[in-house]
Amino acid sequence: MDYAAGFSLENDGAQTGTIFNENVYIDFIAGNTTFTVGADHIQNSDRTLASGIGMEAKDLIAGAGGTDIFITDVGSNVAQSYGFGVTQTIPGIGKLSALYVPTEDAQAATGTDKNFVESNEESAYEIGFVGDFGVKGLSAHAFKSVKGATTGSKAHVAASVNDVEGTNLGASYNFGQVTVAYNYKKEGVATVSADVKQDEFSAAYAVSPTLSISANYTKADKDGASFAADAKAKTLGIGYSLGPVALIAQYSKLENYTGTSGDDADVIYLAARTSF
Repeated sequence: MDYAAGFSLENDGAQTGTIFNENVYIDFIAGNTTFTVGADHIQNSDRTLASGIGMEAKDLIAGAGGTDIFITDVGSNVAQSYGFGVTQTIPGIGKLSALYVPTEDAQAATGTDKNFVESNEESAYEIGFVGDFGVKGLSAHAFKSVKGATTGSKAHVAASVNDVEGTNLGASYNFGQVTVAYNYKKEGVATVSADVKQDEFSAAYAVSPTLSISANYTKADKDGASFAADAKAKTLGIGYSLGPVALIAQYSKLENYTGTSGDDADVIYLAARTSF
């Protein structure tokens, strides 16, 4: 038996509440089984295997303005709320996980910070897998999340509300200097006829041990009469490693990113990252 506990401090420039609620956890460990109590810690669906080098379309869109329809996390982002779960390591295969949140934080679903006030939200759960199935060069994940509809709660005012569901399936394969990947995400939101389906494709090539290049194509389709066009992102990335420091550059051509034809943008992203 063993245990671990911790939290992270994060101030992302938009904090309205505490900065102590990131990666908060207590883990109780027994061999290959870990029982977790906390938030933002257990393996979860906020991931992709097909972004290539750097960030995926949803993150790149921040500089374009407007409301886009791309997806990063799926559904209601269950793992950002406090709950409890279990992770089971299957040697040579991967890790299975299950998370239950008694009352999901309403603000967590919108990407803002928690205020820790009484919530009218329903419970939620997420099950997932991350591993390689024992195949060298393969990486894969599969996640499904469901948050109960809020019908009957004090906050419920809409005439028809669905469960908020999320699906995230991804796989990548590396053979030598080349890595190819695909990621599928689907988000079924509470508002009727507003589901989003997103496909991501990427290929990366290691030119040398320190220099890599990549290409990504992402397409998102949102239901509803007001979203007549698919959002598309075509992204080129380059990364150069200086050991503890990495330099990253991306160029992305965005088309119809709000779901409306003609809402286009060009985005350049530059970053320097370091490890300690």
